[in-house]
Amino acid sequence: MSSAEQNLITRLRLLPVVLGIGAAVLASGCSAGQITQTDTQVPAVNGSMGTVKQIAVRDVQLAFPAGKTYFSKGESASLLLTIANSGDATDKLVAVSSPQFGSGAQIVGDASIPGFHAISATATAVTPVSTTSPTATSTTGTSTTGTSTTGTSTTGTSTTGTSTTGTSTTGTSASTTVTTTTSAPELPIGSIQIQLVGLTADKLLPGQTVQVTFTFANAGDLTLNVPIAATPHPRDDK
Repeated sequence: MSSAEQNLITRLRLLPVVLGIGAAVLASGCSAGQITQTDTQVPAVNGSMGTVKQIAVRDVQLAFPAGKTYFSKGESASLLLTIANSGDATDKLVAVSSPQFGSGAQIVGDASIPGFHAISATATAVTPVSTTSPTATSTTGTSTTGTSTTGTSTTGTSTTGTSTTGTSTTGTSASTTVTTTTSAPELPIGSIQIQLVGLTADKLLPGQTVQVTFTFANAGDLTLNVPIAATPHPRDDK
């Protein structure tokens, strides 16, 4: 047998060994490291999610509009979400705002989140209170001394139940969006309701998102792009 034939037989005998080693390397590469199929997977939910410090906000959605397929200008929308606190100290959701809802937000219930606990927000039909509207004040060249006014308006300024003594304000202007927190003893422990008030666009359709900022007492701000939840009604295939 020639040397060339011997070399060919040797290579053929080593081929299964080489193939086996290569298969083992590929298998180990698919199950570990940064190229795994699971390193970029996210939870199978429709809503947005984000984390700020020890606070995690999960599955944030706008509740599907009742009795219609979109939100109209001026309407309110309920937020659906879960807030989890992975820290030791209690935190609290103190404000919610959105540039697409010009009249602020209304939080109903106790929005405190104890350490290693979670709370959830469910849909609400609560009527927005008047204090959720933006408050704009402008006073020019006025002076009030020892007066008390209730429900009066002067030069674009509205004052309710306030008392001012010896003050003078010239050329000032302020605009504030208020988040109103309302107690609701009927809500279960760990459950709140959040309502964005006063849609500024003509329509808000499924598939569109709105920017919502959540402000926590300790963790700070978290801003998310929030979609509309899927319709609860069954699809008509006819």
